[in-house]
Amino acid sequence: MDSISHARGGRPRNADTTPAILDAALELWMEHGYNAVTIDAIASRAGVSKPTVYRRWSGRQAVMVAAMERFVQPREVPDLGSFRAEVLAFLRDRAEIYKSAGVRRIMAGSVAASNEDADFHRDVQPFIDRFPAGMRRIIQRGIARGEVRPDIDIDLLTAMINGGFYYRSIIEQKGLDEQAVAFVTDVVLAGVTPIR
Repeated sequence: MDSISHARGGRPRNADTTPAILDAALELWMEHGYNAVTIDAIASRAGVSKPTVYRRWSGRQAVMVAAMERFVQPREVPDLGSFRAEVLAFLRDRAEIYKSAGVRRIMAGSVAASNEDADFHRDVQPFIDRFPAGMRRIIQRGIARGEVRPDIDIDLLTAMINGGFYYRSIIEQKGLDEQAVAFVTDVVLAGVTPIR
């Protein structure tokens, strides 16, 4: 990691140690997959000792969650005054985030790892929950404005929007262009708009 300054013994300066460890975990994950990321490998890549890693995190699962949080940051869609505008903004934002092959690999890897590692699932779930939480708030604002039927199952609609996007971006690796974003938004609107 060329950008990280090192002190004596080849170890990063204290101020740089945490980012070096998180960068090392991400690099290993993207290069070799989840199962290749061990505390030994992280410490070696970061140029620190294992105790240095354990002083900051309880284990590799916690390191990897912290690395994900640093690399993939869910962003909020502000109140734009329109349900359609907010769904468009949400999908455009996700499409931009998922353009990165590294992000796609990490998010897909986190789902696979959650099914194989109960400790990782426990640690990563609060982070994963932040993604649908943003869509839930958009739907709730739409209901409050009268743009979305109040009987809508918010959790199911959130899962449909996020699930379809995840499938398109992660499984098919096609992503959403502007035409696809508009199409998905209009399909959602057709299903949730109150009957006048």
